[in-house]
Amino acid sequence: MSETNPTPPSPRESWQLKDMEMISHVEVFLNKPAILKKVENRLTNLKDAMAIELLSCAHQLPSGTDIEKGQIARGENHNGFPFLSLDIPQNFSKTEMYTFRTLFWWGHYLGFSMILKGDKLNTYFQRLKDNCMEPPFLDIYLSIARNPWEWRMDKKFFIPVSEHPAWVEQSAKQDYMKIMRIHPIADDSFRELDWTQAGIKFWKDVSPVCLG
Repeated sequence: MSETNPTPPSPRESWQLKDMEMISHVEVFLNKPAILKKVENRLTNLKDAMAIELLSCAHQLPSGTDIEKGQIARGENHNGFPFLSLDIPQNFSKTEMYTFRTLFWWGHYLGFSMILKGDKLNTYFQRLKDNCMEPPFLDIYLSIARNPWEWRMDKKFFIPVSEHPAWVEQSAKQDYMKIMRIHPIADDSFRELDWTQAGIKFWKDVSPVCLG
């Protein structure tokens, strides 16, 4: 009986030094639950503050929009990274979307976005065009992706709203609008960022586009 020699692993399957370093590293996983709890607490605080903020403009929102409960969602794998999101106000249907979404995307950023779809879409885009050079909009981006669920900050998917000649033609082809401001985790200022204050500021800044 002849012995069969095991096939050596291919170079791609062999353990590399970087592989061994990564699979030996446990600190991120040990601290992940506590970190995500801090994120959830910050989103809850923003939700409570937004519920109060929305009382004065509820009559300007689409019928059926939730301005009290909100929704915090959590996932483990958006392009490989965990995330938490908050929607308030929120209104989703087959024909309409009206939501202020806050997204914490591990390793990337905290993002505030307004997602709009429906009969008033042309009005929203016209308002954006009218306001795109105002100071509050100079650090806001417009999604030009095929759908509103693309969050990678790449020039293929987002364009500064201040560059309106570049997006006006594209906007006519879209069935939604998503405008967004991000706070990169890599920024030195991120650690001290007041999420509630920043979220309400974004809401007020984009109100000329989405309210009424």
